[in-house]
This record gives sequence, C-alpha cells and structure tokens, in this order.
Amino acid sequence: MPFLFRRVVGVALLAGGLTLPAAPVLGSLRTSNLVIVRQGDVVAEDLYAVGGRTIVEGVVRGDLVVLTGEVIVSGTVEGDIVGLVGGPVRLSGEVGESVLVAAVRLEATGRIGADVSGLVGEAGVIGEVGRDVLLVGGSVRVAGRVGRDVRAQAWRLAVDGEVGRDVVARVDDMVLGDSARVGGDVTFRASDEVRVSPAAAVGGAVVRAQVLAPVWAQALTRLVGWLSVLGFVVAGVALFWVFRGTAARSVEVARRRPGRSALVGLGVLVLPPVIALPLFLTLVGLPVAVLVLLFWVMGLFLGPVPAVAAAGERLLRGRGGVLGGFVVAALLWRGGMWLLSLAAAVIYLIPLVIGLGAFTIGAWEARRGSREPSRAVAFPG
Repeated sequence: MPFLFRRVVGVALLAGGLTLPAAPVLGSLRTSNLVIVRQGDVVAEDLYAVGGRTIVEGVVRGDLVVLTGEVIVSGTVEGDIVGLVGGPVRLSGEVGESVLVAAVRLEATGRIGADVSGLVGEAGVIGEVGRDVLLVGGSVRVAGRVGRDVRAQAWRLAVDGEVGRDVVARVDDMVLGDSARVGGDVTFRASDEVRVSPAAAVGGAVVRAQVLAPVWAQALTRLVGWLSVLGFVVAGVALFWVFRGTAARSVEVARRRPGRSALVGLGVLVLPPVIALPLFLTLVGLPVAVLVLLFWVMGLFLGPVPAVAAAGERLLRGRGGVLGGFVVAALLWRGGMWLLSLAAAVIYLIPLVIGLGAFTIGAWEARRGSREPSRAVAFPG
C-alpha cells in the first residue's frame, strides 16, 4: 500500500502541475525537454522527471517517476519505475524493484527485480524479471526469464522464454515457441487454439478456460452496467442544459445530414490522439497533449448523445421533444448493446461517429452565426 500510495500521489502531482512545491517532500524534480542522468552520476533520492525524454545512464538510488515522451534506462534504478509515457520505454539496464507504466511500447531487455506491469500498445520482455509479468496491450512477447507468472490480456501473446510458474492469458492469438519453458499450467481464453511448438515444454496442463464469474461479480457487473446507463442519460441531459442552442442544432444536423456528420466525426475521433502523440515529446506541448486527450475521452463518452437524441425524435415522431426522445432512445440503444453483445462495438461506434460530427458541425455553424433555424431544448419549469 505505501508503494501504491506514494507512486499514485507522485504521478498525480506531476500531471496536475503541483510538483514544484512538492519537490522537497517527494524527491528530486527535473523538468526539461531532455532529462538525463549521465554515466557516473548518482541521484541519491527519488527522481521525478517531466519532459520530452528521460534517459538514465547512471544510478538513481530511489524511484524514477516520469511524465514524458520517451524513457531510456541503460543504467540502474534501484527502486521502481512508474509513469505515463507518450512513446517507447526502453529498459536495457537494471531496475531493482518494479516497473509500472502506461506507454506506447515497452522493451525490457535488462534485469527487473520484481514485477513488470502496464498498459501498452506493444511489449517485449526479453530480459529477466524476478517475479510477475502483468500486461494489458495489443501485442505481448515474453522471450526472457520470468520468475513466477505471466498474466496478459492482449490481442496476441507469444511466449518463447522461461516462465517459473503459470501463464494465464485472455487473447485472440497465442503461441508457445521453440524456447518456451513453462513450469506450471498454461490457462487461456482465445479465439483460436493455442499454437504449441513441439520443442516447447509445459510442466502442467494446457487448458482453454471457461471463466464463470461468482454471483457477487455478476451482480457487481450488472450494477455497473445500470450505473453507466444512468450516467450516460444524466450526462446527456446536462449537455443539453449547458449547451442548449448548440446541442439542439447538433441533433438537427445528425437527423438531416448523418453522412456528412459521420465523415466529420471520423476525423474528430482519429485526429486528437495523432495530434497529442508528438506533443508528448516536448515540455511545452505536454500540458496541451493532456488537455487534448482529456477532451477526447469526454467525447468518447458524450459523443453519441446528438445521434441518439435524433434517433429518439424520429422514433417518437417529435412527441416528447428532444429530451424525451433522447431518454427513450438511450435506453433502447444501451439495451441493444446488451442483447447483441457480439455487435456492441459497432452499435456504439455508429452513433459515436455521427454524434461527434454533428456536435462539431453544430458548434461551427453556431459560431459562424448560421441563420439555419434550430430549436432550443425545452426544460420543464
């Protein structure tokens, strides 16, 4: 718990821009486009780094906490490495404790004393890990030595090294290569059968698991599902309240010009991450990138509102107004995703793209003072 508390506080302070007054308490703070600990240099306490790149060639005797675009460790970090990284994390040196990162890519070719955990687009664990590998990502490759378990949820998992105990995975594709040596069981949930090389060695069993959640977990999942529906409806009503004119105009745009809205919405969906990624690489652009991604995440949640409201209006033929149509359509829409779980992504994506585009067009037309009539959303009282 002290590990988690201190690291979360550190990252929160970095992200919130509060590190300057907190630096004497937390450790050494460095902010620059290039934060570097050169070979032969020693940082005798925790190092908090904010900048475009963070390079450790020397020794950090405490933890390394980063908010940066790239991390390269060819020296030694005696504590933990924790951070949010907009690019790759390359660890060819030695880490005394654990690694906990969110990054585009993780390359661990050195030695890590405890665990490797993270949310990554692509990961390669080629070196030595003292305890567990716990990763969520697109592609994960384990070709080094892991002291205990490998647990992954990824699009693809390849194990071509030594694992002391079990491999537990939820993947689309899984491979045990020629050099795979697993001391315990291989338990997986995958779209295809796991491909096991004849030269691979598994000490236990290879099992395709059917995970049955306990009753309390099922109840909690249903509660979270209903709360998410309620949250979407309340957030949508709040959106109509705050942006009455723009929201009403966006509903009209979604109803009358769905094709154009979808094209604009696709751009709004794709461009912010593309714009934010290079901004993470500079100290000046870092807060802008965080702000862009924050609005993008909000858009992922609220984006479908105009399209759902337009569908509800059409379904009720105008009776009940924009708000009534939105509430009815929102319940039907989320119910459809629950009933047709295999197509849930498509059912969510279509109104998301149309809604994002409609709101963007509506806001643009409102700013330009378009004379096209739009109805304000009427609220009771």
